[in-house]
Amino acid sequence: MNKLSYILENINDFKWSDALFLPEEEVWELETEGLIWDPDDVEDESDEVPKAAMDLGLIYALSIQDIQDIIYNAKQQKENASADDLLEAYLYYYDNDAYIEW
Repeated sequence: MNKLSYILENINDFKWSDALFLPEEEVWELETEGLIWDPDDVEDESDEVPKAAMDLGLIYALSIQDIQDIIYNAKQQKENASADDLLEAYLYYYDNDAYIEW
């Protein structure tokens, strides 16, 4: 588990084929703990979330590949994007299925 701030600031350190899982019943903030895991690593094909995420009460948030694209887009617009900017861009994409425009 890593803080969301760490994940967003180091997104290129993760495998593009993995996904981010976050707490379902929490407001996602920079201090929120998330899990990076292979979304295909399920016990049963009917499972939508890997057991490791289920055991922690986490839901699928987005693929690492999508998050890499979100962060890339944000940094193209704001070269020195802060962790708060990256979180804002992530949350905007998650809620709107579109990149943020500053």
